[in-house]
Amino acid sequence: MRILINKIIKEETISATSRKARGQWSPEAMQDLEAFHPDLFELDEQEEQETTGDGSWNDPFNTPTRGNVPTQSYDPRTERKDDKHHIVPVPKMAFYKAAQLLTKMKDDAWFSENEDRGELSYYRGGDMETPLKVVGINNSGVEDKVFWAAFDNKEGLRDGSITNYDQLYLRPFKMYELPMYETAKVYKHIVFTPKIKAFSPKDAETNIMYDEDGVYQSGEWYNDPSYKETDDEWESTDGPAPDGDIKEVGIVYDEQKGLNESLIKEMGPGPEENDIMSELQELVNEWSGCKEGMPVACRYKNEVQHLIDRYKNKPLT
Repeated sequence: MRILINKIIKEETISATSRKARGQWSPEAMQDLEAFHPDLFELDEQEEQETTGDGSWNDPFNTPTRGNVPTQSYDPRTERKDDKHHIVPVPKMAFYKAAQLLTKMKDDAWFSENEDRGELSYYRGGDMETPLKVVGINNSGVEDKVFWAAFDNKEGLRDGSITNYDQLYLRPFKMYELPMYETAKVYKHIVFTPKIKAFSPKDAETNIMYDEDGVYQSGEWYNDPSYKETDDEWESTDGPAPDGDIKEVGIVYDEQKGLNESLIKEMGPGPEENDIMSELQELVNEWSGCKEGMPVACRYKNEVQHLIDRYKNKPLT
């Protein structure tokens, strides 16, 4: 249990104690921090993540960092620099702020309406331009993920019980397929099953059905195993139409279950939570890093004690 608690505390302090931030600290503060948590300094070598991709349109450069939203969890956009394509990063803090602003700018009726808007989710993203633009992520491709994060965490974002990205519940990014058919002018009956990434079956279905760029037309899927042509003698020139129900076929990026304090208020602490509180209190009582002249270590001890006291005094409803 203590190993787990130390891991949690370490991860929570990473962003505040990154190598760049520590470069502005005094030598005394650095000494205090190293005495309190020396394994933070071992992470320096791991902070520089390896850049992937070759810079092409199909395989853009991407440098994952701890402070950004994982690019596998949504469809990121790219920007071109020096004739090379780079994935546009989305800071977790900006993502959280965008979701929070969206819940405060839009009411429940808007969220219900946009759960199944009946058109490309692109237009829903247009309605979200203001909160996305305020935090600088309006051209990153993260609009759908922000919408569903706000949709699934409305109460906690509005009442302030969710205060950061890691507390959000983020639904899984899934792969869907929708059987389609199309009758072409060449008297061929075409069936094919395009695949699409989305956060809900309705998003997936509407983005296929209201395809404005032609990416889900039959001609774009002739190399797919699901593509089949049969000769017919009738002349329907209707566009693609569903030939079955939308179906989930996989998970691209699994869900992230954040610590939702509003749920904790409703449920009350369980036995495991009480055990964790006891372990945390024992850890604070035995804290040896806080000594005279070591303000940083003492500050962390005081903050953990404050969290314990605040949790114990939280009323149950």
